[in-house]
Amino acid sequence: MGFSIIPVENIDIPFADLQAKQPEIERFSASTLIFLCDPHKPLTAYLLLCQRALLGKDENGNDKKNSWAFSWEPPGGSREIFDKTILSTARRETEEEVNLHGSRVSRHVYRDSWIHKGVPMARYTFPLEVHEPLNLQRTWCDRQQQPVGRKEGPIRLREDEHLDYCWVTEAQIRGSPLYDETNPQHQRGLAMLESKKEMILNAFMRLKNSQLDMTYDLSVD
Repeated sequence: MGFSIIPVENIDIPFADLQAKQPEIERFSASTLIFLCDPHKPLTAYLLLCQRALLGKDENGNDKKNSWAFSWEPPGGSREIFDKTILSTARRETEEEVNLHGSRVSRHVYRDSWIHKGVPMARYTFPLEVHEPLNLQRTWCDRQQQPVGRKEGPIRLREDEHLDYCWVTEAQIRGSPLYDETNPQHQRGLAMLESKKEMILNAFMRLKNSQLDMTYDLSVD
């Protein structure tokens, strides 16, 4: 297993304290898992995924190539200097990337780490409930191998971050191909990084077993 599961209280602390616990990490990021149950099939859950854009913006507003372009992922991004905690990062990135505002998170948080371009990185992933009413207007279609449905409602993407979004089931993620960095633009399906796929499938399992415990209130940050 390439990730660990830790209590949210352990990491909802001032960022300087979090960093002091792991001085080997140079860059921190956060992402969120937003689930939605089908009202017509209460036992079927969907997860919100976004497709990474080819180009993003650097700190000066200039175009830069995004890592893992065209892969599918939950909303999230890097910690900014003004983020008080890593949970603040998760909330802000979700608001910026998909225009959704968190209300509660799980009391169990995913952590994974890796080295990217020589930089040690750590990511915290929070199962998240949001204030906005959500619907399944845009979902992944296995036959067409692309999202189908209207882009309406509260979800709005940052175009310099993501190309598209859709709701996907556990079975669709389980059957998705791993990301091919040699030819990302032409691969079909819900191409994902293996580390993200493994973590997401674990979250689906915990959701089915009522183990996410979505009771950690975000009313005070």
